[in-house]
Amino acid sequence: MTAELAQDHAAFAGLGTVGELSSPVRTVPAALPAAALDEMFRLDDGLRWVALVGAGDPVLVERSRFAMLMSGRLGYGRLLHGRRQLADLPHPPTILVADDTPVALAAATLIQERPVRSGHAPDRREGFLVGDAAGGLRAAAVSAVFERLATYFAHQATHDPMTGLPNRLQLMQRLADAGRTGHSAVLLYIDLDRFKDVNDLHGHAAGDQVLAQFADRLRRQCRADDLVTRLGGDEFAVLGTGAVSAEHAGALAERLVLEAAVPFTVTRVDDQGQVNELAVQIGASIGVAHTATDGSGSQPGGLEALLTQADLAMYRAKQHGRGRVEHFEPQLLPSAADTAATMTQRSMERRLRAAIDEDALTLHFQPVVALPGGRAEGVEALARWTDPDLGVVPPDQFIPLAERTGLILDLGRWVLDAACRQGAAWDPGPDGPTVAVNVSPIEIAQPGIVAQVAHALAASGLPASRLCLEVTETAAIEDLAVTAQRLRELADLGVRIALDDFGTGHSSLTMLRELPVDIVKIDRSFVRQVATNVTDAVLVRLVIDTAHSLGMTVCAEGVEEAAQAEQLVALGCDTAQGWFYARPAPTSPHLAWALRSKQELGTPGDPTTAPPLLSGSDEMVLVSDATRVITYASATSTQVLGRSPADLVGTITLDLLHDDDRPAAAAAAIGSHNRKPLVHRARHGDGSYRWLSTTVTVVVDDCGMVTSILSLSRDVTEVVQARQALERSQQQFRLAFDRAPIGMTLTRIDGTFVLANAAFERLVGRTDAELSALRVDDITHPDDRRADESNLAEVRSGASCVHHIDKRYVHADGTVLPVSVSTSLAGHLDDGTAYLVAHVLER
Repeated sequence: MTAELAQDHAAFAGLGTVGELSSPVRTVPAALPAAALDEMFRLDDGLRWVALVGAGDPVLVERSRFAMLMSGRLGYGRLLHGRRQLADLPHPPTILVADDTPVALAAATLIQERPVRSGHAPDRREGFLVGDAAGGLRAAAVSAVFERLATYFAHQATHDPMTGLPNRLQLMQRLADAGRTGHSAVLLYIDLDRFKDVNDLHGHAAGDQVLAQFADRLRRQCRADDLVTRLGGDEFAVLGTGAVSAEHAGALAERLVLEAAVPFTVTRVDDQGQVNELAVQIGASIGVAHTATDGSGSQPGGLEALLTQADLAMYRAKQHGRGRVEHFEPQLLPSAADTAATMTQRSMERRLRAAIDEDALTLHFQPVVALPGGRAEGVEALARWTDPDLGVVPPDQFIPLAERTGLILDLGRWVLDAACRQGAAWDPGPDGPTVAVNVSPIEIAQPGIVAQVAHALAASGLPASRLCLEVTETAAIEDLAVTAQRLRELADLGVRIALDDFGTGHSSLTMLRELPVDIVKIDRSFVRQVATNVTDAVLVRLVIDTAHSLGMTVCAEGVEEAAQAEQLVALGCDTAQGWFYARPAPTSPHLAWALRSKQELGTPGDPTTAPPLLSGSDEMVLVSDATRVITYASATSTQVLGRSPADLVGTITLDLLHDDDRPAAAAAAIGSHNRKPLVHRARHGDGSYRWLSTTVTVVVDDCGMVTSILSLSRDVTEVVQARQALERSQQQFRLAFDRAPIGMTLTRIDGTFVLANAAFERLVGRTDAELSALRVDDITHPDDRRADESNLAEVRSGASCVHHIDKRYVHADGTVLPVSVSTSLAGHLDDGTAYLVAHVLER
């Protein structure tokens, strides 16, 4: 603490200097007899300090300490010391400081230099000796220095350091005081509109200037006895007590809305170091809440409820278009349930901000393996958040929240620093495992991202070549020129750049051409069906060949099955990651060992015997013009539909369909951009109808006119008939399932919940809808997950029919439930997916 004060005393400039606390001191020669100084103190009651000057540094003598020395004990007192010179007497070491020394630095110097002898109390110093540039001497009392420090920190505890306004603590105290005295009160809850855009476009320094200027405008508009506070972020509040009418509060709120709409002038330093002024325009939405107007000051739920009511009113103002004032009314309370999600998000935002500030997040790491052997080459660092009250918050909840609120900058900085430190801890050398970190579009847009990455590397000692920054393809498209320039600056540091989620955007090949990319990461949506769908396999092969021709490597995301891994090997993919190899997990000795030893985490098979690229021999391809007249049919049409290509060319596609399916087929072609297959009936050459699964793609020209329609069809008659038979029995199964007295669940092979009966919902405190977004791992106690996964592997592989385990679930309220679980493989249902059925009993 003291070292920080000494090194960064500029932050405490508001405390003033020691010279401001000093008073005149009388100087006397160090050779003066002690008796003479004793006489001076006796004759002058106002004399407190004396400075002894001689050959060495001056020495500060304080009146009370000198009196104690002269009085003495056991014969060593005034008679003995009075015969000696002042320089010969024992004096505590004197701290000599310049008169412009900051108070904080002087206090730090005193604390650091107080010698403590074993078994003795530290030397007590009453003051500082203060020297000025002209050689004059003054004295400052230690008590005065620390009194000013205490006053300063007491002020900091109740005020916002950026704006100088009182903080939430003062607001809550004033509300409590008003409640005890029975005074009426009115509260204005102010939230700035579009403030996040200022931070995103111009940086946080510009945002800080806007906050400071808006705070000044608030002070000018409010009465002297109104409490103007900053609650945090871009949220402010004004509390008025006493005789404040609703009309006055409304008029004040309207003036504040107008004040917020006036442009703010901020300064910004560009990339060339030039300081530029620019105007930014935001706005404000204000909610107003009042206590009772009968003068009693009574308030249902206490005056603290004012804050909630004003917050609700403010959100109503946001919903009605922003830049306006809304007064709280009792009618808002019934609709509070409608705003519950919004209030929950606001609470979660505050909790996430605190978790980042308090270093309460954790990192999980998912290995990236080399193909074909599955050797661990590196990891991807993923942020994880467990809140004391909310429990485990999924990334798909808090990451978008962080992006909407601007917290992604702080979150990204924390992840980058923590990941670099962990990577260096595993191996500080250049040949250690790579560490990949996701970078959001907001972070890429910040001019300081390059300096931030350089600082993280320097502070951790991680070689730049071992850091990989992943930017999503959709993020790059938002501003390709800016993204390309920023990524080139980052690449100049020596870090690697990966293009994440490749294939989900509209200009994928453009990304490869324009961006300095080292690694292309194929999106999991293509990997999911790479071993079963010819279209996805062809697309993956195209990406791999294109990337290799440009000197890039390719990583496949979301590998969950051996068949996917084998197909990727056959297609020539370089690396992969996914649950088939390892799930994201905190760092552990096992993970560190696997990375250091380049341990193989999976074996997708011998690349020489890997399956060939899917042939698609069971799929029929039809191409028609804008009028649905078939212009091309693949040779497989004979196998699928019993009609040769010559029979089909020239016919209209809709004429082949069952009458009941034509409207849906026509609509599917119009909305075919969603690529969702349509299951329909088509007339076979033998006169019967076959069920087909068809994917339609519409090709348009530069003017948006349809030039051709491509359809890819597969015969799914057996599947549909099996599904129809299954549907007839599903109703009975579901009835027995729901009414079972014990907990029952139906999950996919990866543990994702599909169904849960009422008994299970009551057991874990979650609804079926809530469970549908979770996996079994998400509610299993962390200490039990490894054993559970190991035993379930036998069921999934068919080595065991039933898996029994005693483990613990985590209830929605955070309590731990010991349970006994029996799990069996339900087989492949109508969609071809394997399912697991579990029976759960509470122990």
